[in-house]
Amino acid sequence: MKIVVTKFFEKKCKKVCKDIDVIFLIDKIKTESKNFIGFREPFFKVKVRSKTKSYRLILNYEADLSIIVFVDIFDKKDKKIGENITWELHQNLITSSYEANLKDIESWEYITFYS
Repeated sequence: MKIVVTKFFEKKCKKVCKDIDVIFLIDKIKTESKNFIGFREPFFKVKVRSKTKSYRLILNYEADLSIIVFVDIFDKKDKKIGENITWELHQNLITSSYEANLKDIESWEYITFYS
């Protein structure tokens, strides 16, 4: 499995996640890759919990899990129980993040992690 982390996502992760880093997310994906929640083609959502917070990671991956691209991450601190990251509410943000990631990939501004 190859996990692609762009500069855009690294910056977003540092801004949103004060208690975890990209390596923590990569380790979670390696151990919990069967817990991907279908979101909206071609995106999937993953619940990520640190000791103190809960996050929602949006990613894109190939059908056989050979390549995973981190797209966006959300902090659940402002959400009430039962509220979710939804396509209807977050479509513009997710698609703009996806475009920014693609630009980084085209510019070779990414790091690849292998497992």
